[in-house]
Amino acid sequence: MDGRRAVMLLAALVGCEESRATDEANGRIADVEVTPGADHATAVVRDSGVLSLARAAGGADGLRYTVSAPDSSGFIVGKIGGGAPRDTSITPTHDLSVCRPFTQSLVPSRDGGVGNSVVWLVGVATGPRDDAPRRVRVLLDGCRLDPRVQRVVAGGTVMLTSRDAMMTRLQFIDVGGVSASRGTVLFNDAGQVVPTSDAAKVPGLVQIRDDLHPWVRAYLAVTPHPFVAVTAADGAFRFDNVPPGSYTLVVWHERFGTKQQRVRVDAHVETRVELTY
Repeated sequence: MDGRRAVMLLAALVGCEESRATDEANGRIADVEVTPGADHATAVVRDSGVLSLARAAGGADGLRYTVSAPDSSGFIVGKIGGGAPRDTSITPTHDLSVCRPFTQSLVPSRDGGVGNSVVWLVGVATGPRDDAPRRVRVLLDGCRLDPRVQRVVAGGTVMLTSRDAMMTRLQFIDVGGVSASRGTVLFNDAGQVVPTSDAAKVPGLVQIRDDLHPWVRAYLAVTPHPFVAVTAADGAFRFDNVPPGSYTLVVWHERFGTKQQRVRVDAHVETRVELTY
């Protein structure tokens, strides 16, 4: 009997995966359009390794940052460019009493900037206290998560709120990493509020996704130091009180992948940087 049950369960799982693959092939599960050479899989792979946000601090392991007031410091003022407004039409396939078609801008752009980019410095060992928020909110409303990308300090708390009367299973997964899931949050009705600290326990880029509704996604930049920014639509960012030295500046976008550039910061000097996708 146990053997027959195992075979039936395996067949059901295979059938489910085949059904999902068919839905995606037929365009029923709508997601962002794929940009040739810069799809989501590319973005994930490029973020792994020594330049990842998870290892952006100082020390050989990229994990050491000490809060101290530098004797002198410089500034970095930059812009992430090459963008154009790009909207994506989402067509849900189930729970249609809650999940209705909508349009979402995954590449907000103004004046040629690329919004929703995460920018950080690699190799900063000392500096001011991290100013990223210790508590952030993520709202599930109309089968979408908001905001799409935001910062939270390592060790912070993520407050999740659902306005949707449906079963939801939010997964927190490292982008480009090899570590296990950072946790799961379950919703089954509207009005629920669930806090989690596991998602922001350690630095890194984290994707929030609903494995029951694959179009539901958002991202957290869990910061190891204060030199991490999320760009607005104009693509601009600024880092103040940067200790003098040479660093690698990395930018990541969920659609375009990563880019990097070496930068040198001198005391009392404003360093200007522009990266273009």
